[in-house]
Amino acid sequence: MLEFMIRRVIVFFLFSILALKISAQQYDSIHSIEGVEIKADKISLFLVGMKIQKIDSTVLSIRQGASIASLLSEQSPVFLRTYSPGGISTLSVRGTNSSQSGVFWNGINLTQPNMGMTDLSRISSFGFSEISLQSGGASALLGSGVLGGSLQLSNAMKFSTPVQSSILLGGSTIGQMTGGMKLNTGNTRLAYSGSLVGEWNPNDFKYTDYSGNRKKLEHALSQSLSTIHQAEYILNPKQSLSAGFWFQTTDRQIPPTMTMTSSDQQQWDQAIRSSLQWTYLGGNQSFLVRSSFIDEKERYQSKNSNLDEFYHLNTIQTEFEFKRYFNTKFTLGTGASTRLIRADVPYYDGIKNQNEGSVWLALAYIQTGTGIKSVLNLRQDFTEGFKIPFCPSFNVEAPVSKRAKVSFGVSRNFRVPTMNDLYWIPGGNPDLLPESSWNIQAGAAYIYQKGENIQSKITLDFYSLLIDNLIQWVPGTSVIWSPQNVQKVWSRGVEVSSKTDFAIYGIKGYFRLGYNYTPSTNRDTTSNGAGVQNKQLIYIPLHKIVETFYAGKGKYYTMFSYSLTGKRYVQSDNEKFLPAYSLLDIYAGANFKTTKSNFRLQAEIRNLMNKTYQSVLYYPEPGISFSINLLISL
Repeated sequence: MLEFMIRRVIVFFLFSILALKISAQQYDSIHSIEGVEIKADKISLFLVGMKIQKIDSTVLSIRQGASIASLLSEQSPVFLRTYSPGGISTLSVRGTNSSQSGVFWNGINLTQPNMGMTDLSRISSFGFSEISLQSGGASALLGSGVLGGSLQLSNAMKFSTPVQSSILLGGSTIGQMTGGMKLNTGNTRLAYSGSLVGEWNPNDFKYTDYSGNRKKLEHALSQSLSTIHQAEYILNPKQSLSAGFWFQTTDRQIPPTMTMTSSDQQQWDQAIRSSLQWTYLGGNQSFLVRSSFIDEKERYQSKNSNLDEFYHLNTIQTEFEFKRYFNTKFTLGTGASTRLIRADVPYYDGIKNQNEGSVWLALAYIQTGTGIKSVLNLRQDFTEGFKIPFCPSFNVEAPVSKRAKVSFGVSRNFRVPTMNDLYWIPGGNPDLLPESSWNIQAGAAYIYQKGENIQSKITLDFYSLLIDNLIQWVPGTSVIWSPQNVQKVWSRGVEVSSKTDFAIYGIKGYFRLGYNYTPSTNRDTTSNGAGVQNKQLIYIPLHKIVETFYAGKGKYYTMFSYSLTGKRYVQSDNEKFLPAYSLLDIYAGANFKTTKSNFRLQAEIRNLMNKTYQSVLYYPEPGISFSINLLISL
């Protein structure tokens, strides 16, 4: 513990010295700070040609208070593996599993090092102004675990803005209650954004069991609280200092599955995430230094099983980025990062530490006249005890007409084994190799416009992803399951998306469609015999469709959200599966204004068709429900 704290102090000390040293230097260019958002991140520049879906701001406003898991399930054709309301929900992008897609907050990796995944059911969309889903391998830029894609969460800071505050209150017929507050303000040099949201949900809905009887889900209470605070201060026309703090806690009962008679399991989680970032923007160069500390705790209890387990993880991440703009066409970027992990897990042989580091180099070419964009990324990671593959990537995007463009990309990606894979007793395997993959993708986009009232954009993407040394837990000779590098997987597919914006007879709105075709199959028989070769991976639907329609006139609006999820196999030999299901949700609301505040009253009907379905085998989902919420803006 002492050694870990010393490391923490050293990291922040070096951060401070570096910031002071560079700020003392003099540069030629001066930037205006009046109403300017200072930003110098690598993602916006070095992910050229990648597919990025930004959740529409209208949807974020209507679905305030919804979990990130619910939001993505409705608005994106990716699949989320959800273990009933109140249970964990994890992301699957382009046929990969939950540990092969990353989740980032303001550039900070949130993936739990012991599990290799992030529970999106615990994260409310209320605290974020920008939510983006990036599809495709991006380890060359973002590091370990980004084989399928990544989720980016952030908040735009608003300078020269008067105080803006809002209060959210909501409730539903299944007992869910939600409350939240937001505050945003800023002057010419200082900006602040803060939010607080809480939820109480008994999740005691009725479902139909395998005998055809109606039962109430028991022991399923979930309570959560989350608060996020961010501030940014402009030190001078070239430099800014920003800080972020995120406290999150969840206390939930774990309900019985449909094959259990009862459950007394309970889980409590707490995460404290903090960050400090210094940014410099000069005339032809920029610097960024960011350091973060994440403290995560979990307690799992079951009196019937005589269990009372406490997990504690600490992660320190430090990053340095430098960009040099040579002219209007070329940008050179480079950087380095470190990640120090300390895990105190009851099923490990003592406290485990893992040190990680990386260096990367990127070259971007953007020709504004022709619209041609290309990026070359090179990255080498270092992790104690592993030989990490060198990861290059190349992406290019070029217009073929005024309305159409094409893109192409190739990349190598990797994932380091989780700490549970390495150290869990019994079964952990310290001899595991990192997973690696080669990704190829190609896309096309076409924009159609009819006058000033209708505009459509249609995109088509193809991809192929070959994963080698995929880690899977398999039974050993002594009937103890252990992780092994036993699988080779080929995931390939087609993604179609379109969005049409319209303004007709005073009605403004849009229609959005997304469709994913995702074959993801075993290519090696080493793990489970010939019976699994060329079989679809479990819980990866071959088809997923989402549709959203929004229309508003004056103070009234409505939105329809429809999704269709294809069947999912629950056995590697594809002999057993969960049937496809479709969901329809409807939202309608009205905005009212007074001299000092605005009110929005909104009604919602979830699962309008009252479908009976399971996202994961033996975990029921609720039928039709009604809810209402009130948003007060001051």
